[in-house]
Amino acid sequence: MTNSELFAVIRTKISEVSEIPAPEAKAGAPAHEGKPYRDPYLFVSCPAAKWTDLSRLLKEDPQLDFDFLVMVTAADYLTPEPKMEAIYHLYSFKHRHKIFVKIPLPRENGSVASVISLWKTADWQEREVYDMYGMKFSGHPNMKRILMWDGFPGWPLRKDYAHIPDRYDD
Repeated sequence: MTNSELFAVIRTKISEVSEIPAPEAKAGAPAHEGKPYRDPYLFVSCPAAKWTDLSRLLKEDPQLDFDFLVMVTAADYLTPEPKMEAIYHLYSFKHRHKIFVKIPLPRENGSVASVISLWKTADWQEREVYDMYGMKFSGHPNMKRILMWDGFPGWPLRKDYAHIPDRYDD
């Protein structure tokens, strides 16, 4: 199934999902810089309110059958407008296709539904994103820090994180 066909199946069921086009090369860029690289897989953007519907469709629709959650991560943007994105990378062993789903969220009190009920591997991955970015996953059964200790000040992978010297510094 091509990316266009994948997107068509998704779009017919959830119209709020949009495709993220590949980046364009800069006009007049030197030949050695070439075209910006991006994996040749489908990239989509999904509103947080529709993430539960989309995740269930991706997992349960026999045409899609995304049975493996490869990775959960996040991105933090300060410009042009402050926002965060939860990013899910899914794979179908049966159909051998991949998809990247980006879910835009506000930087403060951003929350998205957990998909641990669909993919068990989301357990620690969502906790890691919470621990590093402060992004919450509603419905997660154990949403607490996994890498940093309880009481750690802040979210280390946010762009505006400022380290506060503590007893662990040299």
